[in-house]
Amino acid sequence: MILKKVNDCFMEEKENTTEKWLDGVANLVECYRDLITIRIIEKMSGSLSVGILGIVFLLLFLCVLLFLGLGAAWWIGKQLDDLTAGFFIVGGAYTIILTILLLMANKILKPAIRNTVIKKIYEND
Repeated sequence: MILKKVNDCFMEEKENTTEKWLDGVANLVECYRDLITIRIIEKMSGSLSVGILGIVFLLLFLCVLLFLGLGAAWWIGKQLDDLTAGFFIVGGAYTIILTILLLMANKILKPAIRNTVIKKIYEND
């Protein structure tokens, strides 16, 4: 009878220990899930801010390029005494630059952009 009471107490203690262990594991899994969620949000917010800044800088660059192109076309046209020739010369220069960029895109630009994005993703602050 005493042995049975001791055995019952031991089983209750064992069940309590198992429940505590399972609760600890559940808390640990929940903490890891929260940590992963926080890391994903951190990376997404960083990527979003870089993307927005990139778009703003691109728009500003396009405005500067537009006015520089117009000014250059006007100046070349005045030098040649033919404004349309100046605009066609600047348009041809832009076409040549665009063609060179498109030819370089697959071999140089895409890998460079991809590597930069990967570095930003795995960068530890």
